[in-house]
Parts: sequence; C-alpha cells; structure tokens
Amino acid sequence: MTARSCAASLLLLAGLGGLFATTDAASSAAVAPAERPLNWAQSVAGTPVNNLHQITPLLYRSAQLSKDDVPRLQQLGIKKVISFRAFHSDDKILAGSQIAMQRIPVNTWHIRDQDMIAALKALRNLEQDGPVLIHCQHGADRTGLVSALYRVVYQGWSKEQALNELQNGGYGFHAIWQNIKWYLESVDVEKLRREVNS
Repeated sequence: MTARSCAASLLLLAGLGGLFATTDAASSAAVAPAERPLNWAQSVAGTPVNNLHQITPLLYRSAQLSKDDVPRLQQLGIKKVISFRAFHSDDKILAGSQIAMQRIPVNTWHIRDQDMIAALKALRNLEQDGPVLIHCQHGADRTGLVSALYRVVYQGWSKEQALNELQNGGYGFHAIWQNIKWYLESVDVEKLRREVNS
C-alpha cells in the first residue's frame, strides 16, 4: 500500500469515526429523558396504592383505593380521604380505619364550578386536616383537575404550569377528556378564589 492510499484510508476512517460519534451522541441525546420538574407531584415508592403521588407534604393523590391500601395510608399518616367518584363510596373500604372520609361527586363529562369550589374548600384547611388524600377512579382526570386548581388557587401557579403537570406528569390523564383541559384554560380563577374564601 502506498503512502498516498494509506493517508486516504486514514482520512476515510477518521471521517466515518466522526460520523458514528456524531450519530451516537445525537441518538443518546434524543432518547435522554427530560428532567421532571421537582415541584410536580412525586411518586410514592414502595406502595401498593395505585397511582399514589405526593403533591405537597400534606396532600396526596391516587386512584381508587382498596381495603388492602388502608395500612399504607395509615403509615403515611393520612387523616382524611376525599373522593370525587360520582357512583362509588369508600365507606366499606375505610370502615374502622379512623380515617375521615368526604365525598364530592364529580362527573368527568360535566365539570361544574360548584363541584370544583367544594373540592377546593375541602382542601383549604390542610394544616389542620392533613395529611389528606384525594382520588377518583384512575387518579388522573378529576383528581388531576382538582390538583391543578389547587396549584393555581392556593400555590399561585399559572394555568399553563398546572395544565402542563396535569397532562404530562405521568398520572395517566386521558386525552379524551378535553373538557377538563378547556375548563382549566377558561375558568375564572379570581371568581374561584372569592368563592372558596367566602
């Protein structure tokens, strides 16, 4: 092999190496997961409770509970469970647990101001009532909306920030419920605040 062909081979290999290095870096960057905001509700590890996340030190969210979940709720110090299920009660599940129960029936397909105001009022005294767990069937849609409104009304988040967590937080939001998204985008936050504090 001549010096000239050797140099050409080396240049070709160097070019291919650079191409593969660039491709590898690009592909690893493309699959790298985005950073999850630390202020989003965090998954509670080591628990059988379905879709359990901690929103604040005193507020949790989950899917429908079962009798088997009660010991874990007690370990977490949950004092009150608020259900947004329209056709299901936690009476039998929480019986004898010393965990208080409140039910605010919400129809996923028909979100009403008065239901959201009732839910937010129920969360107004977390310091005295907490820790509190809120849930619906999947812990994604009705619970997601109440969580988002809690963020906006009590924590000063923008609607956009709350909607981002609702849809992208990994809680299982079902995109079929566009009415929930529209409600959050159009709700009069100041009116909600006034009603909640009245």
